[in-house]
Amino acid sequence: MSTIAAGTSSGTALVSTGDTTGALQLQVNGTTPSITLAANGAIGVGSSPSYGSANQVLQSNGSSAAPSWVAAGSGFSAMSVITSSGTFTIPSGKTVLKVTVVGAGGGGSGATNVAVVPGTSGGFSRIASGTQTISSISGNGGGISTDGASGATSGGAGGSASGGDLNFAGSAGGAGLVDGQATGVSGFGGSSHFGGGVSGTMGTGAASPGQAGSNYGGGGSGASRYPSSITAGGAGGGGTAIKYLTGMTPGNTLTITIGSGGAGGSATYPGGTGANGVVVIEY
Repeated sequence: MSTIAAGTSSGTALVSTGDTTGALQLQVNGTTPSITLAANGAIGVGSSPSYGSANQVLQSNGSSAAPSWVAAGSGFSAMSVITSSGTFTIPSGKTVLKVTVVGAGGGGSGATNVAVVPGTSGGFSRIASGTQTISSISGNGGGISTDGASGATSGGAGGSASGGDLNFAGSAGGAGLVDGQATGVSGFGGSSHFGGGVSGTMGTGAASPGQAGSNYGGGGSGASRYPSSITAGGAGGGGTAIKYLTGMTPGNTLTITIGSGGAGGSATYPGGTGANGVVVIEY
């Protein structure tokens, strides 16, 4: 192997040696290999030359270390859909994650013969620090109708979100409608990022309970009670936060909280329950 070495004294500032193998090595500090060029053109790096593997690329490790061969970036190739609270372990070789956090849908209002009974708000979903330190990312649960009187009632607000590169609210639930002709339609459930809103129920001389939110984060619809002229409002859908997490360390963990869907208003004719939230991690 032929070598070119940076010397350590003025008399040996640059030393070269040669042979007929066709390989060439650049050395620092007189004897330490830095870059090795094999006769076939392969590039080795480091004091114990590493030539990497097929399809790897050369990555800089900054000014204090030699570069190294790493897997070429090829975008996200896997996804985890997390529906229960717990922890997520950052997979081997992954330093960037895309996370989508969706809060739970609220519960639609129920109806009695004389009044509206509000449901409960949806729970929040969140990604927070575990052994990996990050800023929390949250999707809040959908809100509920707060009206308790008879007659038409308002819908609940959509849940908010925070901590994402993109934060957006779920859609609001619909208000109950009364047309004065022995017909009424209860409020629909609001949708989340994944949809999941459901239609209201119609009472035409009868009564109907609300419908449960569907998909992830959908709000439940309200109940209707006719001919008592009571149509309950629907609940809002869960909010969504989307964020790219960079500089992750494989093997570290993140803490996951999944929001529970709100309960429908407990009444003779109950409101629809909200759908649970979800966390989706792509890597």
